[in-house]
Amino acid sequence: MGMEGKMGSEIGSIPGVMIPEAEQDVLICLTAGSEFYSKAIRRVTHSSVNHAFIAYRSEEWGGWWATQTDERGTVKVPVENVKHEHIECYEFPDRDLKTAMPRVRDLVGEKYDWLGIGGFLLKLYAWNVFGRKIINPLHRKGDLFCSEMCATFLQRVEGMYPWMMDLNPSGVAPGGSPHYLGTPSLQWEFKNRPENVRRVVAPW
Repeated sequence: MGMEGKMGSEIGSIPGVMIPEAEQDVLICLTAGSEFYSKAIRRVTHSSVNHAFIAYRSEEWGGWWATQTDERGTVKVPVENVKHEHIECYEFPDRDLKTAMPRVRDLVGEKYDWLGIGGFLLKLYAWNVFGRKIINPLHRKGDLFCSEMCATFLQRVEGMYPWMMDLNPSGVAPGGSPHYLGTPSLQWEFKNRPENVRRVVAPW
């Protein structure tokens, strides 16, 4: 896991295009977990991933670390503790993601937005059944889910691109197509912005 590029994986459905090595010290990573609820989320959202986190290299702590929002809230853990059976890592070659790190201190320790996940399912239902886009009715201000935390982080990067700044973090999913979800996803945005974002091999 995390070595797809070195094993000769191709990006998406583009034959012969290999995943390059990471050049940045801060990445946004999307994963697919093996737990029952992870598989359920991917099944409901028609997505290949169900979780998002920030990965960064730390000289002080040694190696790569992850900041993620999970059932404990927003926490910092060694990156190898983020369990997954599939991972996609993305970097912004022309933006310094480190500039956001001192600007997201307020997010660390925030609670996981369990109710917001339920509201996300209501959004999905409203879109697919009635063709209506609604605001998450159960989202609790101050609480976070994983992709919301990552989207908020990216919006605090110095000089971040307008397309990222225009997103509502509380309405961003980890993965999936907005045509099905009725809402944007990090995976879709990253894969459709090749001039700004590129997928890289997980460097740990």
